[in-house]
Amino acid sequence: MARSIWFYTDSRELGGAELSLLMLIEGLDRDRWAPTLLLDDAVGVEPLAERAGELGATVRRVRAMPLGVAGAMRAIGLVRLLRGERPAVFHAHMSWPLAAKWALAAAVVARVPCLGTVQLIPEFELGRSSFLQLRLLARAVDRYAAVSREVAAELAGRFRWPAGKIDVVYNAVRAERFGAPAPDGLREELGGAGLPLVLTCARLDEQKGHDVLLRAAARLPGVAFAFAGEGPLRSGLETLAADLGLADRVAFLGRRDDVPALLAACDVFALPSLYEGSSLAVLEAMAARRAVVSSAIGGTEELIEDGRSGLLVPPGDVDGLRAALVRVVEDESLRTTLAGRARERVERDFTPRAMVGANERIYAELLGDG
Repeated sequence: MARSIWFYTDSRELGGAELSLLMLIEGLDRDRWAPTLLLDDAVGVEPLAERAGELGATVRRVRAMPLGVAGAMRAIGLVRLLRGERPAVFHAHMSWPLAAKWALAAAVVARVPCLGTVQLIPEFELGRSSFLQLRLLARAVDRYAAVSREVAAELAGRFRWPAGKIDVVYNAVRAERFGAPAPDGLREELGGAGLPLVLTCARLDEQKGHDVLLRAAARLPGVAFAFAGEGPLRSGLETLAADLGLADRVAFLGRRDDVPALLAACDVFALPSLYEGSSLAVLEAMAARRAVVSSAIGGTEELIEDGRSGLLVPPGDVDGLRAALVRVVEDESLRTTLAGRARERVERDFTPRAMVGANERIYAELLGDG
């Protein structure tokens, strides 16, 4: 009989971390695991709930558990629910180290074997009280999964979580989704008619370094750029593009659901992030056989072998980014070589089978089956 596994995320969007969660749900061996996804009873979770339901997962809502006393009080209800229904495993997916704090605490109190996957460590200040609370919780949680060695090292070093409890489980991508030619007219729609086209797919947020890319673009005449994604910086980035004289060479596409087609239409993929966990956007570009120029930061350096399967430049380095883009835009042979090796690396190391298998092994170990 399949064992019940309950997933939880307090996310209210459908981004890379949430797509990784959905990939895990889809890939589970249903003869062994019966998935349920717990989501906050809040506006914004509907797309994630719908996708999970389409994958055959049971979807349930729980009261949101914000940081602070209110969240702790609401966690009591989740403790009762877990004690009453006794899932075999509780797996929280965490967009940052404080995510799902009270949900994991509820699983500990209910004595349900629990795992937390940490996707990203953004720049933030942690007060002494919160630091001690997280350390105490980390000692009680059975296991953690970090999506890169860099994230694992920071959890153990900066936050002093038990290193022996932290596994590295990389995100994955379905390579078979990528490879079809771009639809007729799409390249022209993106502004790449007759020009080399550089694509970026990322939330318009300070983390992703769009402003660095725009400043590099201003010194790359004859190259078109397309930004797919929405976010709080859109207005400011559009103003910066206009101020730099790029209005006719930078297309802001908004949120797009046709990423494989966008990648097929471009020549180069660029993502000059300031920090990452394990970028799904970079993995997708690699799977699509596109030359990738990204930042030499923890996480991304574990995906791309610099000079072999992509080019890496220091974060925030406008000159370095421009030089790397010039290399791949002007050298078709280099683009082809980098792109082919990137696809090979994805097919070898970042498959759904590898990611799902690593998680299932942790579940088995939590239950004493490993």
